[in-house]
Amino acid sequence: MKGNREKQIINISILGIIANLILAGVKIIIGVMSGSIAITSDAVNNLTDSSTALITIIGTKLAQKKPDKNHPFGFGRIEYLTSMIIGIIVLVTGFEMGLSSIKGIFNPSAVDYSWVILIVLFITVIIKTFLAAYIEKQGRKLNSGALIASGKEAKNDVLISVVTIISALVYMFTKLSIDSYAGLFISIFILKTGFEVLKDTINKILGEKIDSEVKDKIFEIIQSSESILGVHDLILNNYGPNTNIGSINVEMDYKKTIGEIYPEIHKLQMKIYQETHVYLIFGIYGVDNTSEITKEVWRILKDFKQSEPHCIGWHGVVIDEKDKRIFCDVVLDFSCNRSEIKSRLEKIIQDRFKEYTIVVIVDSEFS
Repeated sequence: MKGNREKQIINISILGIIANLILAGVKIIIGVMSGSIAITSDAVNNLTDSSTALITIIGTKLAQKKPDKNHPFGFGRIEYLTSMIIGIIVLVTGFEMGLSSIKGIFNPSAVDYSWVILIVLFITVIIKTFLAAYIEKQGRKLNSGALIASGKEAKNDVLISVVTIISALVYMFTKLSIDSYAGLFISIFILKTGFEVLKDTINKILGEKIDSEVKDKIFEIIQSSESILGVHDLILNNYGPNTNIGSINVEMDYKKTIGEIYPEIHKLQMKIYQETHVYLIFGIYGVDNTSEITKEVWRILKDFKQSEPHCIGWHGVVIDEKDKRIFCDVVLDFSCNRSEIKSRLEKIIQDRFKEYTIVVIVDSEFS
């Protein structure tokens, strides 16, 4: 399945290279014939698309490398670096086109449009519209950031060509040359696309919040087990598209033996991997649902959550009768003084259970 995905990405990228080279060639010819900065800029943008498609192919090939001793999680993140390089190329292209357009505004040159040129441009718009939609759709289907970036850039190409056509029509009917202004407008859209691609890629490298559909599916699978009393603390680390490794904590009856727990956990691990491509390590809390102390701590935590706006939830209540300790986890948002809230909650529980040592662990909502 993985090899098939990479093969599809490469085939789509090759299609993009061929199409953009043809479009660039046509636009360079009519750009030279007309003397239009906007058309020439449009042609340069198509050449940029071809180079980004080539980079996508190279990145996809490198990402296929098998794991080794120094890279046990594989090379899937190279696809994110590929998207970043594409974003930088787009930014540089937009910046250079912007400079050329500004020079054209202060030193305008003659342009010469014809209906033949407009018809050719219109045909390129139709071709690019279908190509953009196809590439972005396949990029989302294959979870390829590089293809999605190429598709978004191709969408902007359509807008660029439309602006170029409008510029030509204005000149043909009014003899007013807005060619350089159109080129500047085009460069702004190219810069915008470059920033968006870079932002999206950098977010992936830094670590984004877990996709809600993946999170919901994982929780749905785990909660379908009658042995699981609660599930929380889902953390995922991404090592490239469709490569996620992480951990999750579940609550189970403290009376169950390891021999009873293991088969159920193993079954859940396999099912989650098959349906989400996520490999999870399970942590286990042994919970006594019948304990009056547990029920009282639950009540205190429930009241605390209702009164504390920064509290998202709580879980993991464990009573250690041997060492006289009470453990619980509280989930807080990122905008509060965690130490102060932790101390306040520990005092509330301590006032109720003076003979116990209270241990509150602060969690973050990663998912």
